[in-house]
Amino acid sequence: MRTELYQWMKSLAFFHVLTTALLHILPDKRYEQYIRLFMGLLLVLLICTPIFAVVGKSEELLSGFSNNYGREEQVRMETEAEGIRETFLKGAYEQELKDQVQGILRKEGVFSAKTEVDLEKELQLTITLYGTVTEKQREAVKNELERICGLRKGQYQILASEDGMEGVGSFPSSGNPSSGGRTSGNPKEQ
Repeated sequence: MRTELYQWMKSLAFFHVLTTALLHILPDKRYEQYIRLFMGLLLVLLICTPIFAVVGKSEELLSGFSNNYGREEQVRMETEAEGIRETFLKGAYEQELKDQVQGILRKEGVFSAKTEVDLEKELQLTITLYGTVTEKQREAVKNELERICGLRKGQYQILASEDGMEGVGSFPSSGNPSSGGRTSGNPKEQ
């Protein structure tokens, strides 16, 4: 009984040293609360081990804890890996779509453009064309976006800078029309 008590006290001391070391080597302090929670649960288990040994249930409790923790850790790791894969795939898809759009624009003779892709809720593509762009070039770009990229009319918008950012596509325009026949919302007389 004396050796078991001595072994138990050594385990508690080792556990305290291990906990302190883990808390000092954390790369980010925001995980400290989780480590403290987990280590606290282990401490309660370690303190109760002699009681369970007397009752004869310590091995069953430890194996159950180990199995449950292993399953939860595996689910957490799978969820985290899925999030990483999704982020990587979104980034790759966005870059591929931008490359395809730039290829379409070069093919149609439009060499100066800005492409923005938004993948948050649903795919939205905005292309801002700079310089002189003919209506034929705009229509060809629109047709190629639908044919090559598989985009529907509501998923893209083509803006041209020379005519005040006119939009081609089906995004609703923003703002209210000017009142009183004036061309701007400025209340000054023109």
